[in-house]
Amino acid sequence: MRKNILIVVALLSVQIATAQIRFGLKAGFSGASVKLTDPVDVPDRNEFMLPAFHAGVLADIPLAKWFSVQPALFYSVAGYRTRPQAETGNWYYIAKFRYNYLELPVNFMFKKKLGDGKVVAGFGPALAYGIGGKATYFDNGTKEKTERIKFDGEEVTENTKELHANPVDVSANFLVGYEFTPGFLLTAGYSLGFKNVTTRNNSEELNRSFRISFGYLFPHVRRSN
Repeated sequence: MRKNILIVVALLSVQIATAQIRFGLKAGFSGASVKLTDPVDVPDRNEFMLPAFHAGVLADIPLAKWFSVQPALFYSVAGYRTRPQAETGNWYYIAKFRYNYLELPVNFMFKKKLGDGKVVAGFGPALAYGIGGKATYFDNGTKEKTERIKFDGEEVTENTKELHANPVDVSANFLVGYEFTPGFLLTAGYSLGFKNVTTRNNSEELNRSFRISFGYLFPHVRRSN
């Protein structure tokens, strides 16, 4: 069994080494939100989408005519907005929570020729590490204060004066799109987080994100004989 696994790994390594790897850039809009449970501190608040963005580099490693692997490294913004419910609070008081991550997704892409380009669909895991964040509070459109969010995993209690968050997030990505000739990309996708972002007692925040991305894959470098 171990011998078979080594053979498969060796074959994949050779395929990747000889593949026509293409590198590119990708960026776009993110509609960030969270799945919130047990909001013990503010049980009457509503969550709304936070307009955000993502940008970074990627590689396209073809393993078959219709299949490739796309690892990437993005700077991505997650988070959400809140405001009290109409019947219990002031509609004009808004809080924005912004989480900044370095994100490493690895997507498995299936491609089908259509017209001059290819229809693409993919899925894969992503690992993200928090590098900073902030909470901003507005009252009637005027900024009241901004608090820094520390990604150190420290537990938040009633006596904690600072905001803290868990530094690591793990998610699953799903995306569809079109790869134009010679290499322009247009994709739409959704990201589901599985790790609790907040360190508040009895609370859970799971990142969610809808993304529209534009990108470009540079032509692969042709090797001279």
